[in-house]
Amino acid sequence: MPSRLLCCLGLLMCCLAFVRGALADYPIEVIELKARTLDEVLPVVRPLVGDDAAVTGMGSNLIIKASPTQVAAVRKLLAEIDRPPKRLLITVSNQGENLGSTSGYAASADIKIGQGQVGINSPGRPVGDSQGRIALHDADTRRSRTASQQVQALEGRPAYISAGAQVPVHERQEFSVNGVPYRREVTGLRDVSSGFYVVPRVSGAFVSLEIMQHDDRRAGAGGRIDTQRANTTVRARLGEWVDLGGIDTSGSGSRTGLGYATRNQESTTQQIRVKVECLDCSSP
Repeated sequence: MPSRLLCCLGLLMCCLAFVRGALADYPIEVIELKARTLDEVLPVVRPLVGDDAAVTGMGSNLIIKASPTQVAAVRKLLAEIDRPPKRLLITVSNQGENLGSTSGYAASADIKIGQGQVGINSPGRPVGDSQGRIALHDADTRRSRTASQQVQALEGRPAYISAGAQVPVHERQEFSVNGVPYRREVTGLRDVSSGFYVVPRVSGAFVSLEIMQHDDRRAGAGGRIDTQRANTTVRARLGEWVDLGGIDTSGSGSRTGLGYATRNQESTTQQIRVKVECLDCSSP
């Protein structure tokens, strides 16, 4: 053991020797960590031993002064968590569907009256005899979209993935100079991307996820951008899909007038799911 480490351990032992109560009779245990860091281990070990023990560390060594029962509990915990973090493959799927329908009718007529005529919803072209027309329309539309992202991550470590593009956005600016109003059109760039940030933690055959997901996309002409966000914590079995959330919207409208009527209906559904697969596990 290097002399510098021995000196530091000596100082720690002197500090721990002043701990009051029954701790004075317990030996100081030095446990070398194999895969985890002190920053990862100390927040887990301290609540386990409580205020009746002294826990600190240096380098890759955990230093504890506690009862044999508490030390045994710490060693048992370290046997479970002090190992190389598992490699995980995280997949987020975003599925959306838009359904629309429109129906109605439009009627027109040209009515001969003596030497003249009256047109209703008609351009009024000359006709020999009175005539009427009716047009029916009934149409359904369906649009679907599926987007997915994948990222490899280590359990307990944050991971982030995002992909997208910069799109031009047109804006109108109004300002004044010396009381004179001006207006100008400017074009800027805006990031439109999809991705997620996640922190996975594995426990047996299950994984808990702290996840923040986003999905931006252009919505037709005019520079409009649709956005969607989901921030949540979920627990799932390894290798199985679990729902993060969903959005359902619907609407309808109608227009009526002399000789015509139109009715529109539209509904949109969006479902967000996630799946975590363990790349280092023989079986979940």
